[in-house]
Amino acid sequence: MASTQPTSDKGRRNTGEQAPVIRVIGLAKSYGKNAVHKDINLMVNNGEILTLMGGSGSGKSVLLRSLIGLEKPDRGEIYFHDQEITQLSEEDLISVRKRIAYVFQYGALFDSLTVMENLAYPLIEHTQLDEKQIRDKVLETLKKLNLEGTHNLRPADLSGGMQRRVGVARSIIMDPEIILYDEPTTGLDPYNSKQIINIMVQLKNSGVTAVLVTHDMHTIFAVSDRIAFLKDGVIAVEGAAEELRTSKNPLVHGFIHGDTM
Repeated sequence: MASTQPTSDKGRRNTGEQAPVIRVIGLAKSYGKNAVHKDINLMVNNGEILTLMGGSGSGKSVLLRSLIGLEKPDRGEIYFHDQEITQLSEEDLISVRKRIAYVFQYGALFDSLTVMENLAYPLIEHTQLDEKQIRDKVLETLKKLNLEGTHNLRPADLSGGMQRRVGVARSIIMDPEIILYDEPTTGLDPYNSKQIINIMVQLKNSGVTAVLVTHDMHTIFAVSDRIAFLKDGVIAVEGAAEELRTSKNPLVHGFIHGDTM
């Protein structure tokens, strides 16, 4: 359960295991004198949901944003398959962002656009689909998320839970390989939290890999395969979700049960 260094691709192939889809090696990031990340080493395996857990200010969201190039580390490497992405230009990152989707905490929808227009936007920008194909793709995606009939509405016409689901719908409209979830159930009532959890599980079952940041213990243990616990700028503990749920490690046990931090 202790934190480990990423395994090399060569060693992984020799054991018959599949290479990770994301590798983080020696990542460091500071803001002024505040060292958020000191030496982050992490792997995300194909088809799993990995949760980043830790106290406020431990750098979970900074790490999540780094995985898609929204944050630039001071030192270290991030590999998406065999491509190192930390040195890519904004233009070169476009191809990566087509395959790695980001679900923002509150949906981040365009207020002035309808749901149809919000979901159509990435298709218009990054595909050669015609108008009918785009409309059909949007309606099909909304149906998957139980959002039929919302396409002509604007975000202000939707509940908070529905806005989150539309945000997820827009993120998966390009059929990404990986989804990064930033606090997807924060502030939602139990019904809408369950809806989001169900969507995450369905996407995982369809083969989508995910990295999750959340403080919601119910969500963590409902969807996670593995958990990486951030503390003092490093991955302090890492292991299977069930292993950490029942861990006697004072740091992990105290955090999960609200005794520390």
